[in-house]
Amino acid sequence: MEELPLLRDMVILMGVSVLMSIVLTRVGIPTVVGFFLTGVIIGPYGLGFVTETDTVKTLAEVGIVLLLFTIGLEFSVKRVLSMGREAIIGGVLQLAVTIFFVWVAATLWGMPSHVALALGFIISLSSSAIVLKLLVDRMEIHSSHGTVAVGILLFQDISMVLMVMVLQNLGEGGGSIEMFTLAWEMAAALGIMVAIVVTVAYLAPRLFHEVVKLRNREVFILTVVLVCLGTAWLASLAGLSLAIGAFIAGLVISESEYSNQIVAEILPFRDTFGSLFFVSIGMLVELDYFMKHAGMILPITAGVMLLKALIIAAIGQLLRYPLRLSIITGLHLSQIGEFSFILIKMAEEFNFFGHDLYQTILTVSVMTMALTPVMFATASKAAMWMGYSIGRRSLRATSVARPAVEEHVIIVGYGLNGQNLARVLKETAIEHLVLDINMDRVRRARKEGHRAYFGDSSYPEVLKRMGIERARIIVLAITDPVATRRTLKSARELNPSIRIIVRTRYVNEVEELYSLGADEVIAEEFETSVEIFARVLKEYRVPGNIIQTQIELVRERGYAMLRTPSIYAERLAQLTSILETSVMDTFLVEESSALRGKTIGELDIRTKTGGAAVIAVIRGGKPHTNPPKSFTLREGDLLVVVGSHAELSAAMKILSEGG
Repeated sequence: MEELPLLRDMVILMGVSVLMSIVLTRVGIPTVVGFFLTGVIIGPYGLGFVTETDTVKTLAEVGIVLLLFTIGLEFSVKRVLSMGREAIIGGVLQLAVTIFFVWVAATLWGMPSHVALALGFIISLSSSAIVLKLLVDRMEIHSSHGTVAVGILLFQDISMVLMVMVLQNLGEGGGSIEMFTLAWEMAAALGIMVAIVVTVAYLAPRLFHEVVKLRNREVFILTVVLVCLGTAWLASLAGLSLAIGAFIAGLVISESEYSNQIVAEILPFRDTFGSLFFVSIGMLVELDYFMKHAGMILPITAGVMLLKALIIAAIGQLLRYPLRLSIITGLHLSQIGEFSFILIKMAEEFNFFGHDLYQTILTVSVMTMALTPVMFATASKAAMWMGYSIGRRSLRATSVARPAVEEHVIIVGYGLNGQNLARVLKETAIEHLVLDINMDRVRRARKEGHRAYFGDSSYPEVLKRMGIERARIIVLAITDPVATRRTLKSARELNPSIRIIVRTRYVNEVEELYSLGADEVIAEEFETSVEIFARVLKEYRVPGNIIQTQIELVRERGYAMLRTPSIYAERLAQLTSILETSVMDTFLVEESSALRGKTIGELDIRTKTGGAAVIAVIRGGKPHTNPPKSFTLREGDLLVVVGSHAELSAAMKILSEGG
C-alpha cells in the first residue's frame, strides 16, 4: 500500500491543532497561540512527528496570500482613504518611534545598520489576528481603546507592504540602501501596482459579472481563487511579493458589488491555509535553544513588550487621550505581530540574521503573542493603578472652572446617541453638559452649541467637575464596558439620588449594570429586536395599542421577558389575554381609496368580519358617532373601528382593498 507522507503529516497537524485549540479556548487563550504551540510540539525541533516541513511551508505561503487578499477585501479603498487620526497620526508615530528606538538599541549592541532596521520593522508590528479576536471576545471592539487600537493596526498592516519592499531592496543590495535605487524601484513598483490595479479593476468585475450569471457556486469560488492567486503571481513576475499582489487584488475587488460574497466564500480557505502558516512558524522554534537561552530570551521579551507599551501610551497622550486609555491601548498592542514572521523569513533568506539572532527574535515573537491574553486580562486594572500613581493631571477635564449648573443632565459620550440626545435637550432648553475623552468630539459638541468638556468619566474627580452631586440625570452613552461600569459605580456613590441611564451593546451586560446601580439599561440588541417586531406587526396591521403593549412588556424589568424563558411564557399569556379582548384602530380614507363614495351599509364590516364595527367617523375634526348605514364616506374621513384582534385585522384588510 502506497504511503502518503504529506497526508499523514496533515492529519497529525490538524489533529493536534484541534486538541490544542479546544484546551486553550476553554482557558481563554486564542487559537492562534494553539497553532504556534502545535508547530513547536510536532515540528522537527519538538517531537518530530511532521517530516514534510517544506511542503507545509509551501501551503503556508498560500495561506498568507489568502490572508492578505481578505485583508484587502475588508479594508476597501474608501476605508483606507477615510482613516482617522488614530490610524494616520497614531500609526505613523508608533511605527517611526518604535523603529527608531529598536534601530538605536540594535546598533549600540553592535549590529549592522540593515539588520537593526529589519529588527525595527519586525518589532514595530502588532498582531491584528490576536488583538481583534480578543477585542471582539471581550466586547471591546467598539470601545474607545478598541477604536484607537484598530486604527493603529490598520496603518501597520498597510505599512507592512512598504516594509517588504524596503527589505527586498536591502537584500538585493547586499545590506545597503541606495536611495536613488530604492526610490527608482519604489516608483517602478508603484507603477506596476497601478498597472495591476487598473487591469484587475477593469477585468475582475466583468469576469465576476459573467460568472454570476451561471449561478454556479463552484465556478464562483474557482474564479475568486483565480483572481487572488493570479494577481499575486503577476505581481511576483514584476518583482513584487506574492503577498503584495494578493493585497492589491483584494483592495481593488473590495469596491465591487460582489465583495461581501467573495469574503464569505474565501474565509474557509483563508482560515485553513492561514492556520498552517502559524503552525509552520511554530515548527521553526527550537526548544533546545530556548531552554539554553531562556535567561536572555525572557528579559528581551519583557523589554520588547514594555517598550511598545510605553511608546503607544506616550503617543496616546500626544493625541490627548486620557492616560488610562493610552495605557490600555499600549498593553493591548505590546506584542509582535503575525506579519512580522513574513519579515523574519525574508531577513533569514537574505542572510541578515545568524542562527542565534534568528531563533531569538522568532522565539521572542511567539512568546509576546502567547502573553497577549494575559496583557488583556490585566490591562484595565494596571491602567487604573498607573493612572493614579503617575499623576492625576491627565485625568482632569480641560475646563478652567466647574460649570455652575443644577438639576442638569450629564451626557457621557458624544457619539451618535449622545449627539441625538444633546440636540433634543438643546431644543427643549434643558440644561446639559457633554463629557467625552475624544477631543475631536468635544470640539464638535462645542461647535454645535453644547457645553462640552474633555475628561475620563471613570474617575470620580472628573464627575465632580461635571457637578455630579447636583445633577438630576446622567446618561452613559459610551462603548467602553470598563469605563461604563466604573462611571456607573462612581456616579451612584457620589449622588445616590441621581437617575442613571446606561446604553449597552450587549445583552449579557444588562443584569450586571442593574446590580451596579443603573436605573435603566437600554440594550441595543434588544432594542433592535423591538424595532423589528414592531415594524413586522405594523405591516400586518396589528393595532398600534397592541404593538405598544407588547413593547412595554418586552422592556419591563430590563428585558426580563427576553432574557428569561419562564417570564417570557408568563408575559406571552398576558399578551394573549389582551389580544382576545376588544381593541380599537383607525383607518384614513385617502384620495386614491376605493372607499370614496361608498356608504357604511355597503361596506357591511360587521357581517364580513363577524363582529367588527365602525363606531365613529371623524370628518373635518368633528366626530360622527354611530354613523347610520346611509353615511357616505369622503376623502379625509377617519374611520374608528372596534373589534377583537382577529376581527380588526380582517376589517383593516377589507378597508385597504376598498370594501
